[in-house]
Amino acid sequence: MLKIIVFILLLGSLPVYAQSDLEISGKLRTLEALELRLEDIEGKTILSAEVRNDGTFSMGPVKIVPDLYFLWFGKTKQPIYLTNTKVTIKGYYDHVNPGNSSLVFTGIDEFLKLSEWIPKEEIARKKTINKEVQDNLRGTMFSALAYLSGMTAYEPNKMLLDFILPEDREALTVKWLVQRVDSLSKFAIGAKAYDFSFVDARGKMVKLSDFRGKFVLVDFWASWCGPCRHEMKSLLPIYNELKGNDLEFISVSLDKREKDWRKMLDEEKLPWVMLWDKEGFTIGNEPNVIQKAYGFYSIPFIVLIDKEGCILEKYLRGEKVKEAILKARKN
Repeated sequence: MLKIIVFILLLGSLPVYAQSDLEISGKLRTLEALELRLEDIEGKTILSAEVRNDGTFSMGPVKIVPDLYFLWFGKTKQPIYLTNTKVTIKGYYDHVNPGNSSLVFTGIDEFLKLSEWIPKEEIARKKTINKEVQDNLRGTMFSALAYLSGMTAYEPNKMLLDFILPEDREALTVKWLVQRVDSLSKFAIGAKAYDFSFVDARGKMVKLSDFRGKFVLVDFWASWCGPCRHEMKSLLPIYNELKGNDLEFISVSLDKREKDWRKMLDEEKLPWVMLWDKEGFTIGNEPNVIQKAYGFYSIPFIVLIDKEGCILEKYLRGEKVKEAILKARKN
């Protein structure tokens, strides 16, 4: 990806050119012939142009739906939020080392605002979207933010979707976000927890629903995961303090090899239910069945399930585990 955002941030005070269609033009210094191409998020080409011998180029005009698009500089793809306005691009493009390119944009003030909120932690850790975000974003900028942030939790994605008015819901990122929220709702807080069934140390199959009527703390981990082993040790004093007939701890190993799981059992000798998912933890774009069911892509992942089998809390760590259990018992 090009270092475009760095230059955008220097240009926030530049004026927006009000007009009814999108036009993209400018002048670039390049080392070889270059094609510029604008695509929507589904890969459909909206505009394209060759950089002329003198470095100039122009694309459009064309009327677009304000939304997130991808601008290709040869083989380099850059996300960009666009409206029906005039955009100019000037500077130097290095096709060998795109990160060395120096590109200056004007007419993309909306993307400048959006870029300030792309780090997902700014939104994902909040139960509500603060007024500053609401005042700076509007319409499809909320769905573009969700798309760029790649947040995997239901709550922040649903919050962003709720800010989008019905008249904006035909945009591609909004349609994408609707589908994402629907998918993520399956493991949202309050949703029915996926009823897994895994083998225990004695070779017996144990189901989550076997513990209906109890609060169940489920810890997904692997023996090769240092933070997982640390977290399991921190669970022990909590277990010893809070254990009772209304509470069960379950640790589910995502080791790919059974011998690695059993070696850990011998080393740690933890007093609660220990299970093994032989499918193992999957890193990348194809999470395994249990990862898809609970919507997690890293471990340790700890979830608290209520007596009716619904998700109470997720992403628990350290003292948050104890706090969540005490809160559940109180309620």
